[in-house]
Amino acid sequence: MEKTHHERFYYKDGTFKIQLGNTLYNIYLGMLADRSEAFRDMLQVPIPGSTEAEGKSDDTPMVLHPSIEAREFDALMEYLFKARTMGMPTMQDLTAILKLSTMWGIEDGRLYAIDVLPKHPQFTPAMQFYLGRTYHVAEWVEPAFRKLLAMPFSEIDEEIAHLMGPEAFYLLSHTHNRIKDHHAILAFYPSEPFSSFICTRAGRCEQAWVSHWWHGVAKHLLHPDSGKSGREILEMLDRVQVPGMCSHCQEANVQWVKDTRVMIKADEFVEDAVAKVVMWYGSAKDQKEKVGGGDVEPSVAA
Repeated sequence: MEKTHHERFYYKDGTFKIQLGNTLYNIYLGMLADRSEAFRDMLQVPIPGSTEAEGKSDDTPMVLHPSIEAREFDALMEYLFKARTMGMPTMQDLTAILKLSTMWGIEDGRLYAIDVLPKHPQFTPAMQFYLGRTYHVAEWVEPAFRKLLAMPFSEIDEEIAHLMGPEAFYLLSHTHNRIKDHHAILAFYPSEPFSSFICTRAGRCEQAWVSHWWHGVAKHLLHPDSGKSGREILEMLDRVQVPGMCSHCQEANVQWVKDTRVMIKADEFVEDAVAKVVMWYGSAKDQKEKVGGGDVEPSVAA
């Protein structure tokens, strides 16, 4: 296959030839090595005297791995060599810069992408989670997963599931089911009502409590689209007067529900899931100790 020079990144005075597909790039190796751990390491590898150094001519270019797409490499070259004149990068461009900077240990490129990506309108929680787990931006993983958990499960479509990956999607689905089952139990089995010792409405307050639970609390727990969390229901019970119930009994029964912590059990399910995700993909604290390629070895050639 005939090789062609890249229209923008084959510099006449370049010092290093790179081939991607049938396209040749001629760039400045010293400038690239100053910013890339992988290319810097490559310069330190001794070349046998009888062998022409890789990248010295169009006939002996360094060949990039076919998993790297031309648009990705072009985006990185645009950032490295034309940053002052480049326009607002697309989501694809920023993802490419993050991917290749992580792969090749280009710290400033990685930090640039991490800084700019959250400002892009297509940086959804699902995309944030995908990029965080794929390119070891651990500080993105936990907040993104929390946002995804907070979404109604009916809104988790095929694209979101794909971006999350099978393990995380299963964990999210399992957590939603745990919360759903727990809410169903709470809805159908209200707390046993009791009267305050200063109540003068014997029996009627208990009936009012059960009635309000069935017609108010249960609906909020089971509503498929706009249901309330346990914490929201506790706040509602604090500020709403239960019809037919004296304030003393209501206060005593609400406090009893709070003390049992059954209404906030779902929070424990969420924290269990978040802890597993952090264990799998790291946390913001881990990120300080592992900036760069993580378990992706810096490699430049095929």
